[in-house]
Amino acid sequence: MNILEIERLEKKYKNFSLENISFSIPEGSIMGLIGENGAGKSTIMNLITGAAVKDGGNIKIFGKDQEKLTYDDMAQVGTVMSGCGFPEELTADMAEKVLRGIYKTWDGDKFFGYAEKFGLPLKKKIRTFSTGMKMRFEIAAALSHGARLLLLDEVTNGLDPAARMEVLDMLLDFIQDERCSVLISSHIVGDLEKICDYITFIHGGGLVFSENKDELLEKYAVINADDGKLAELDENAVVAVRKTAVSQTALVFKDSIPREFETEKASVEDIMLYYLKRGERI
Repeated sequence: MNILEIERLEKKYKNFSLENISFSIPEGSIMGLIGENGAGKSTIMNLITGAAVKDGGNIKIFGKDQEKLTYDDMAQVGTVMSGCGFPEELTADMAEKVLRGIYKTWDGDKFFGYAEKFGLPLKKKIRTFSTGMKMRFEIAAALSHGARLLLLDEVTNGLDPAARMEVLDMLLDFIQDERCSVLISSHIVGDLEKICDYITFIHGGGLVFSENKDELLEKYAVINADDGKLAELDENAVVAVRKTAVSQTALVFKDSIPREFETEKASVEDIMLYYLKRGERI
């Protein structure tokens, strides 16, 4: 069963349009949402949560149309967006009391356990927290009210490598309950490659692809090739070419090139960057 289904999603602003976005997330999986700044990733998150109103398309969560979700349904969606969503004059333990009153399924023991693990000071006002501490606090809250779907927008921003790995490990633990799933965006694409089952790539408000990560990595390769060697290839086999003063490389569809060509494994970040500069010199 898919925990989230997006079909032909559209949102129009004065200077930006999100158009024809479709993807789905199966239960028990993590999907990474990638793309450049301004591609539309945060807009998609806002549309899923209802913070913005879609202009077209359909959103289903837990198999229900978004418009038919109940309060209890939405309580099963945990959200962490960039920037702190809590009043910053509150202390962490004051915020816990507020959350306890909002969510019927609130688990205070779990929250305080995460707070201890993250080293969060309970008696200090949130405004005194560093960016990383604020993010840890929000993640702790999102994981403590019985959510089945986590929506995480740039949650590893401001975290050092050790703290990032701690968060990624928590997400992997979260989906051990196969009813649960995660949609996470991050500019640190290498983090997403470590944990994600699926990758959805948004560029300029449009969908480039939404694919199983392992199949995606198997589909592409990077080759070192001069113009003569590239001329030997079917032009449809080449996604994009990168030229520097000393070398020339190309992202290619692995199955469409002759076996005698030596290939290197492409990372998710490689694939994204070549697509962003498709047809350009990078």
